[in-house]
Amino acid sequence: PDGNPYAKGTVDPEGIALSPRQTLYISSEGVSRDQIPPFVNEYDLQTGQYRSRLPIPQRFLPQTLDDQPAGVQDNRGFEALTLSAVGFSGGQQLEPFRIFTAPEFGLLQDQPPQPEDSATALPPTPIRFLHYLVGVGNNAPSEIISEHLYDLDLPPEGTRDYGLSELLVLDQAGHFLSLERSFGLSGFGAKLFQIATGGATDTSTLPNLRDSIEGITPIRKELLLDLTTLGLPLDNLEGMTLGPQLPDGSQSLLLASDDNFNDIQVTQFLLFRLKGWRSQ
Repeated sequence: PDGNPYAKGTVDPEGIALSPRQTLYISSEGVSRDQIPPFVNEYDLQTGQYRSRLPIPQRFLPQTLDDQPAGVQDNRGFEALTLSAVGFSGGQQLEPFRIFTAPEFGLLQDQPPQPEDSATALPPTPIRFLHYLVGVGNNAPSEIISEHLYDLDLPPEGTRDYGLSELLVLDQAGHFLSLERSFGLSGFGAKLFQIATGGATDTSTLPNLRDSIEGITPIRKELLLDLTTLGLPLDNLEGMTLGPQLPDGSQSLLLASDDNFNDIQVTQFLLFRLKGWRSQ
């Protein structure tokens, strides 16, 4: 924001979304071990200059509550980011637009108790899904409209790491795609879901989801594709966007991997057709 480069090790950018007012929103996971908070910032597309910052609720910030660590987990902050915009003409913003983001994994204070009996099934990991409204005009305030519970699927056996890696708006009616990816003894895995926020409980007033999860209606989700069934060597899939319309009029979908600057990984792009759905 002061015009200088970010100091090394203070940002971990993950999500990116282009707004119709020719700015970029970029999410950073932060660096929790150093108490560096996550953010979702707006930057000018042409100059790269900082424009604004979305308000991040205190519960997401690295901190200590009741002598216990709280906030986003290290390297598991705001990974997913997507934007929904209508009401633009000639480059002018006519209506507010919406931004959605979520951390890769549940907040530390939201982690469910682990079962004492190893034979007992693990509970799903609760993730807080944030819905922002950005007002008309370059200096208009941004505010949180709602927050909902997203239940992360349980990981495959032998998994070392897993989480929610991306979200994608499908329409103006609360329908999205979500991408969950995993890594373990059998390599990378990924699952694609369709989700719907309509009817989901607003969790923004709940201090934690460890003790208060009864009675909460989570975001609905349905598995569309387990990518391990494709017979392809998958990499670390973390990006997702709608692509161009295909010759038959159907909508394309692109997934992209993050190779972690690792020589034994690859930058991978996968192209799909969304059957039975066309962009409006």
